[in-house]
Amino acid sequence: AALQASAPGETVLGFIGMGILGVPMTLNLIKAGYKVVVYNRSPEKCGPAADAGATVAASAREVVEKASYTFATLSDPEAALAVAHGPDGVAAGMAP
Repeated sequence: AALQASAPGETVLGFIGMGILGVPMTLNLIKAGYKVVVYNRSPEKCGPAADAGATVAASAREVVEKASYTFATLSDPEAALAVAHGPDGVAAGMAP
């Protein structure tokens, strides 16, 4: 499938991982006018993004179901595998 063009105010972006990289990157996307859906395994870490206007998802699956493009910054390979392949993980929400 071809990539869709993205545009601030029209494209929903997803961001998984609200740590030292994820929060600032998400805030920059919001400042640029993008709608952003976020998820973190520790939900309280989504606070700064939510305060700036991001939608907080209940799972990684929900992020990829709502977003045209999803980014992830996770702490280690184990975290990446858990978020990708867990029961409500990224793989479960991806479209064919």
